Amino acid sequence: MSAATIATAPKTARPALRFVSADTTTGIIAYAVASQHDARRTNIVSLDTTNADTYCDCKAGECHRPCWHLAAVAEMWAAELGAQGIVWLTDAQLVRYGTKAAHMVNTYTTRIGRSLASDRIALLAARAEWRRRVRLGLIERAAASLLAA
Repeated sequence: MSAATIATAPKTARPALRFVSADTTTGIIAYAVASQHDARRTNIVSLDTTNADTYCDCKAGECHRPCWHLAAVAEMWAAELGAQGIVWLTDAQLVRYGTKAAHMVNTYTTRIGRSLASDRIALLAARAEWRRRVRLGLIERAAASLLAA
């Protein structure tokens, strides 16, 4: 995303993103945002938490051009991770956090047919943070010690 694209829509003029869904199977989190071009349209912006790919169905996205929504969804996800404080957890705490979130998702899905959005977000956040640490090489020693225990 270029700085010119981001600059075309000042942050003060941007409508707020609204959480729509989090899919723990695919790792995709989706937000909705009101279209600035068509009052009847709502755009869906999604982020694949496994590889950080973004997708938007706005007019620019349909033409395969970058839009400000793509940067906004990445910022929203980063803010979500920060709000949960997940980046500050130790590796062992992160494993417990993710395990608990997975258990809650499975329990609610079994009992009522769907899980809570907060549990799905927590699970995706734990997985994304684990992947980030593995990618940076921060987890190799910790993973070995966790698996040995």
